[in-house]
Amino acid sequence: METAMIAQLPARVLTPRPTIERLIHRYGAMPVLWATIRALLMPRKRRARPPDPYHLCPHLRRDIGLPPERPYVPKYYELR
Repeated sequence: METAMIAQLPARVLTPRPTIERLIHRYGAMPVLWATIRALLMPRKRRARPPDPYHLCPHLRRDIGLPPERPYVPKYYELR
């Protein structure tokens, strides 16, 4: 009878974040408490907005699949 070579790992080994009990045991209760409070009070990082497609150069517009810009034709009231 052949045996499968599949690793059977406990669920606690598969979790990437250490449990709070392990952190308290390693660093102590107060440092963990202060780090938690500091992490909760820090503002979240916001993702940068993508550039406005109307201000992109023609090469970038073509690369991302946008149609070419129409040539700029001044309005009659801009000709003064």
